[in-house]
Amino acid sequence: MNLSLILGIIIIVVDVVFSIWNSYNAGKITYYRRGLGRLVFVLGGFLPMSYVIAMILTFILAYLGYLSLSTVLFLFSFSFLFFGLAIIMWGVIATTLSFVATVRGRSWKSGLVTVYNAFATIWDAWDYITNFFSAWRIARRAIDSSDFSIIDVIAILVIALGIGYIISYAAYKEGLKSEQRIRFFY
Repeated sequence: MNLSLILGIIIIVVDVVFSIWNSYNAGKITYYRRGLGRLVFVLGGFLPMSYVIAMILTFILAYLGYLSLSTVLFLFSFSFLFFGLAIIMWGVIATTLSFVATVRGRSWKSGLVTVYNAFATIWDAWDYITNFFSAWRIARRAIDSSDFSIIDVIAILVIALGIGYIISYAAYKEGLKSEQRIRFFY
């Protein structure tokens, strides 16, 4: 197997696990602070999970020959433009939350997480800024292509958002239930 394919599969699996974990933690946070928990759910669980599902669906349907090249290019570019911005916003929130945890807990492990989150957010922002116009150009050219299908794009995005919501919401509710159980016993 190709090394880049193996790395790509590992990255997708890690993204799915992190999205589920973020949704679960959003449920725990919601028990104490409803607004923050919902924000963490949307930016840290639901949108990243939908992004991964959209990429998986696009890749599988393109491999099977159901999507045209311009539709695939548009979906990848659109996903980069929309979900990339959401991931950067999530990175800022995650860095802020980990910084607060570091200051309150005074733990060197939390400090390492904060440093990692900060550098990952800066890296994501730099990547987004430097590749924004090329992704925009690819998306515009794909739309102008004769084999572009907006119906396919809408169908894949709706399916990805639906599956992403179901998976993320299930993890979110489990996190909320776990906090209610713990709270009940005390």
